[in-house]
Amino acid sequence: MAKSTQKQALLTEQRIQQAIVDIFMEKGWEAISYGSIAKHTGLSRGGVQRIVPNKDAMMGAFQGQVSEFFTKQLDFSNEHSLTDSWVRALDNLHFRNCLKFFIGAISNDSPGKALAKQGFENFSEKVGEEKMQSLIGLSVYRLLDA
Repeated sequence: MAKSTQKQALLTEQRIQQAIVDIFMEKGWEAISYGSIAKHTGLSRGGVQRIVPNKDAMMGAFQGQVSEFFTKQLDFSNEHSLTDSWVRALDNLHFRNCLKFFIGAISNDSPGKALAKQGFENFSEKVGEEKMQSLIGLSVYRLLDA
């Protein structure tokens, strides 16, 4: 019986984590709340809060999924292909929500800032600092119109 309970608890935690990622991708970080997760999963707000007690814990649900999704949208074969794929990706709601999270997290003093910093550093190592700055600048300008 205990194994079944542990398995159910693990499945519930996975449902909550997936709900966080789903809500984030569709509506952005600001839309993640106990209420939105509860509605998405069919669980109670209190049940959700026991699994993810705060926004920082909610961020743990990403487990690299955001960075992985982000980089899968891009073609790193050469500089021109990277720029073209980045511009196309800016039309993708999920890509924009990832980008908004990373850019917005920089201004917060939270685990999100550390996550964003690591993401920017990883990306900079992959494409070069000048290219990264160019793409981020282009993105901020494009996000003004989104």
